[in-house]
Amino acid sequence: MEEKKEIQDLLIGEQLRDLSFLWVKPAEVEQPYRDLLCHEHDMTSTLAEFHGGEVELQIFEEGSDSDCYFREVLLRVGDKPVEYGLIRIFLRNFPTGLWSAVTEGRKPLGAILNESGLEYFSRPGGFFKISGKTFQPDFFPSSGGGFLFGRYNELVCVDKKVFARIIEILPKEKL
Repeated sequence: MEEKKEIQDLLIGEQLRDLSFLWVKPAEVEQPYRDLLCHEHDMTSTLAEFHGGEVELQIFEEGSDSDCYFREVLLRVGDKPVEYGLIRIFLRNFPTGLWSAVTEGRKPLGAILNESGLEYFSRPGGFFKISGKTFQPDFFPSSGGGFLFGRYNELVCVDKKVFARIIEILPKEKL
C-alpha cells in the first residue's frame, strides 16, 4: 500500500517522523493484534474489553489549524499503555455541543462518541508493522526487537463525513 497524503498529515509526533511503515494484509497481522486491529469498531471499547478496564487518555502534544484539532496520545488501562496514536479530528463534522468534550482532552474520542449516541463506524485504510528496533518509545514495554502492529483508520459518521483520521500502534503484549 502506498502511503497516503492523509497519513503524512498525521505524522506530527516526534516518535514517527522518520519511520517506514511496512503495510501488511489483515491475515499477516499476528494475534492478538489481528483481533485488536482488524475490525470496524472503535479502538477505545475494543481495548477496554481486551484489557478489562476503562481506557484513559494521556496527551503528549496537541494543536489545531483551520480544518481540524490534532493530538498525539497514549491510551492506558490503569498504568498499562495499550495504544499510541496520532489523530486528526474534524470538529466541523461533529455537533457543536461535542466540540468542548473532544478538545478538553479528558476522554478518548471513542468514549466520547459512544457516550454521545452518534452513529459512526471505523473504516480501516490499512494495517502495518513497524520494527521494534526503530520504534522504541520509552512509554511502551520493550518489543524484544520484534514488530509492533498498527492501523491507519478513519472514524466516519453515517452520512460519510470523516470525524477523524488516526494512526494507532499497539505495544507488544506479554503472551
